[in-house]
Amino acid sequence: MAHLRISLLGPIQVTLDGQPITGFKSNKVRALLAYLAVEADKPHRRESLAGLLWPDWSEREALSNLRYTLSDLRKAIDDRVADPPYLIISRESIQFNTASDHWLDVTGFTQNLESQNTSIEEKEKAASLYRGSFLEGFSVENSPTFDEWALLTRERLARLALTSLHTLAENYEEQREYEKAQSFVWRQLQLEPWEESAHQQLMRVLALSGQRGAALAQYESCCRLLKQGLDVEPSEETKELYEQIRDGILRTLKPTFVTQAPPAIRTPSFLEMEPPQVEIPIVVARESELEKMNGFLEQATARHGRVVFITGEAGSGKTSLIQEFTRRSQDANKELLVASGNCNAYTGFGDPYLPFREILELLTGDVEARWTAGTITKDHALRLWNNLPVTMHALVDTGPDLIDTFVQRSALLEHAKACASEQSDWLADLERLLERKPTTTHSAAALHQVDLFEQYTRVLQTLEQKSPLLLVVDDLQWADAGSVNLLFHLGRRIIGNRILIIGAYRSEEITLGREGGRHPLESVINEFRRELGDIILNVDQTEGRKFIEGFLNSEPNRLGPSFREMLYHQTQGHPLFTIELLRGLQERGDIARDAEGYWVEGASLDWVTLPIRVEAAIQERIGRLPESLQKALAVASVEGESFTAEVVAQVRTVDKHKMLESLSGELDKRHRLVHAQSIQRVDGRPLSCYRFRHILFQKYLYSSLDNVERAHLHEQVGTTLEELYGDQVEDAANPVHLALHFEKAKIIDKAIHYLHNAGKRAVQLSAFRDGIAHLERGLSLLEDLPDSPERDKNELNLLLALGIAWQGALGAQPDEVKNAFSRAQELCKKVGNTTQMVQVLGGLAVLYYVRGLHHHAQELAEEGLALAEQANEPLLIQLSHWYLGFTHFCFGNFINALEHLRHVLDSYDPNQHHHSLVYLRGSDAGLGAMAYEVCCLWCLGYPDQALKRSKEVLALAHELGHPFSLADVLCFAGCLYHEMSRDGESLEADSEELIRIARERNLAGWYATGIRYRGAALVLQGKIQEGVKQAWEGIDAMKWENIWIYSSGTLASLVELQVKAGKLDEASASLNEAFALVEKTDERYWESELYRIKGEIFFKQGENDCAKACFNKATEIARRQSAKSLELRAVMSLCHLWKQQGKKKEATQMLMEIYNWFTEGFETPDLIEARRLLQELSG
Repeated sequence: MAHLRISLLGPIQVTLDGQPITGFKSNKVRALLAYLAVEADKPHRRESLAGLLWPDWSEREALSNLRYTLSDLRKAIDDRVADPPYLIISRESIQFNTASDHWLDVTGFTQNLESQNTSIEEKEKAASLYRGSFLEGFSVENSPTFDEWALLTRERLARLALTSLHTLAENYEEQREYEKAQSFVWRQLQLEPWEESAHQQLMRVLALSGQRGAALAQYESCCRLLKQGLDVEPSEETKELYEQIRDGILRTLKPTFVTQAPPAIRTPSFLEMEPPQVEIPIVVARESELEKMNGFLEQATARHGRVVFITGEAGSGKTSLIQEFTRRSQDANKELLVASGNCNAYTGFGDPYLPFREILELLTGDVEARWTAGTITKDHALRLWNNLPVTMHALVDTGPDLIDTFVQRSALLEHAKACASEQSDWLADLERLLERKPTTTHSAAALHQVDLFEQYTRVLQTLEQKSPLLLVVDDLQWADAGSVNLLFHLGRRIIGNRILIIGAYRSEEITLGREGGRHPLESVINEFRRELGDIILNVDQTEGRKFIEGFLNSEPNRLGPSFREMLYHQTQGHPLFTIELLRGLQERGDIARDAEGYWVEGASLDWVTLPIRVEAAIQERIGRLPESLQKALAVASVEGESFTAEVVAQVRTVDKHKMLESLSGELDKRHRLVHAQSIQRVDGRPLSCYRFRHILFQKYLYSSLDNVERAHLHEQVGTTLEELYGDQVEDAANPVHLALHFEKAKIIDKAIHYLHNAGKRAVQLSAFRDGIAHLERGLSLLEDLPDSPERDKNELNLLLALGIAWQGALGAQPDEVKNAFSRAQELCKKVGNTTQMVQVLGGLAVLYYVRGLHHHAQELAEEGLALAEQANEPLLIQLSHWYLGFTHFCFGNFINALEHLRHVLDSYDPNQHHHSLVYLRGSDAGLGAMAYEVCCLWCLGYPDQALKRSKEVLALAHELGHPFSLADVLCFAGCLYHEMSRDGESLEADSEELIRIARERNLAGWYATGIRYRGAALVLQGKIQEGVKQAWEGIDAMKWENIWIYSSGTLASLVELQVKAGKLDEASASLNEAFALVEKTDERYWESELYRIKGEIFFKQGENDCAKACFNKATEIARRQSAKSLELRAVMSLCHLWKQQGKKKEATQMLMEIYNWFTEGFETPDLIEARRLLQELSG
């Protein structure tokens, strides 16, 4: 195993097994190694590294530069053969591997000097590592950010060196080893001649060692140096020391310290009032769970962030346990920030990112409602409020698109102004951002998951640099798919951060699944368990008797063994059942306090009349309410677990102020059935949100209504919500919620309208699965309506939106996609317009193209182009040319394909067209056209242009960040291009990223494609056994998904390696499979290569005539396609045959002709091989 030794203190020196590394191509390569080695405690985003070294370049150009620099670095340090490797590399990040066989002087220097437990000998050894200043004499051109980092690191290490030398000198002075002490002081002065404290120290040790004259002379030297270098006089301390030495008296001088007060933050008036009483839940028999949770938090605060889960059935005490843990944690750690969010049983499936919106709202100052309701303490509220400047900075700098999606700008600005002083820079930054940032509209299909997720992550990562974060997501069993995806994204990205995320869910709900399939949370939990181990805490495993004993003993009592046994018999120790039954006993006087304050059994205690189920306990509590409040709660239950006070008041025709008084007073503080949650303002009017304290309360009340009552109340609630939201009903209200109310009320047209809006909103947030669910629900409701033109228009709108959603979830349910577009095509002929018809034709063209029915796809695309040109719709024309571009490419008509693609690109402006194309098609056709252009350029014989274009489009796709478009570009400008050009390493990197995106977004088709390409990459790198296995696995998976495109190219790579390995029978079988695919799909882009490789098999078998025929066939096909790169390969194969037969002259003439055609790419593998063959033929 090679040993890498990196010395950065002094001039940079890097050796491998003792030999200096001379293969660094530039200082940027050295700079990248230095930065990664020093900052090895966490992975670094590629974007950050690119900005560090190329700050003046565009992001895509900088990322391209980084990729090549990283490749150069890996070659220089032999990273590819190191085991374990020196670098941990992913498509997102790069990190130096601290577990690799290496030594870094900075680490040895800092670890021993910064540790409190290091011996003086170890400190002395560490100090000797400081050969000079950090990266002495090293610089990087046009990289001011790197230079700034290097400067700050240099100053930090220099200060550490000076401090350590001072400490060592002080230690030896105390031990009266003055000669040693002098050596360390002299080293201080060599490093920093103007360090006055070092002059003082040297004067002291000289005087104490009997060299009084030298000490006084040192004072004169100090005066001279300070005057010459800084133009200052010595301090009074130095002068006083001089006088003490001169007079023969030495005194200890104590250092003085200056403290700086933190900047003031304005506290809101509501936090200066008397705090409401916070209800602290009684948590008993949970010490082991709390201890385990505390261990999770300790790991997180040590920068081992993670997601953990609390699970248990309804009422098992999950929420109370989390509340107690967060309370204790905040008491123990005064820097800890805690924020929580809840999923919703009524609308959770279709309310994208609800819990994470609530978390961000808390972090951005929305604390009043929770503080007023007593759900958070004053200290908790103040922590969040006082951190507001940091949060706002983070939001402005790293999460601008979260505004209007996860947090409303009006509330944000209101909190910011309430907190900031008049001269706050951060407030000015926020106001400038809001001025130039438009409010989100329906055209913002722009707000894609990959952008939102990464911005949300970066905001949290920025916050934890100041304060560790504890985030709670409760009731995950009701989470929407977007929230589950975001949770998974965060869990993988916070591993190196001080962030702990606690998710709570009901295990039985996860087991039951969702809508006939697996619950989306299940796979996420399994993935986290696989990566992180034991992260689940099951509160159901608590022993029931232990809970009862602990709960009863939390207050003084004289309740005997028979009472306890009967209580256990009734509840089995279930926390909610136990608490509710005891509360009923207390309220009826069945148990009461005696004169000494102890709970005792009452005279009338009768277990027979007590409820034996929790529903009975709830019924008894509800039954004690006045009838008016019971009816109010019944209305509230119709709205859901969370409900609006103003809605209840209007439906019940009660004054809203009286309703608020009843909810916050009798129903909350007295009966503890509900609690205040938040206030939302619509057109300046407040809407007050409350929540049932337990879902079982809401379920009981709702179930007490008959079907007729429910239908009428749902209509009243839905209509009231529309009235209250007014003009903002489409933007501010929850369309899923409204759709549910009108569906239950049998007002189907309104339900469909809001389901359509909900589907579009979900798709705009890239929550494709949620969008599909809403739109399909709308279609199912249409089935009950009679035929009419209006019904057909609604169906068409739903189907078109559904088509866009399916494009986002590529590969899933292909038959449903075909049915949807085919039905939409029928409807377009009846009630549609040109735009809708072109969208439908395009959707069908893509579907048939993916299935390998290229002629049908071409016909549909041509029909769409004709319609688009008749209507003179530029975007539709772009889309249609794109469809024709990739279908012509499949046929091997590369020139025609390039013409269509460049028609798209001639008018494509990503800043102007990206969002519109995504909204119309579900992906960016401009990026797609650039990706196919890469492949065309390579086939037509322009490899350098192809490589340049590949880098450009990959960088642009990463910059724009739309996941489906990025997958499209990775597939064609990355994987397909690198497979054709035989770049196995790049192919592996691109396929890994494609697999990652597909896994995160649940894109089954892209996942299968990525697996196939990863297999091809391994084959190209000589890992035949594993590569063949994965290639076939991917091909089979693609067949399962009904995807029949481009597998012939992968099979060709596989066959070629099998031929080289001498496995001719296996190669022939694979080749037959490839030719079968060509005949099935008429996909002939790689036909020339298949014939060439078939010729190679015959050549290996000694059947030269058959080999020649195949090589000629390959050459003929390539020439017909104008595919110069493929023609070159075919001609080279034929020339190898002729060389063996002694026909060197003919071979030279034929090869020279095609070689001389090329004007670029002479350093690519194919042209290098051609040049070498020409030399051999002429030799």
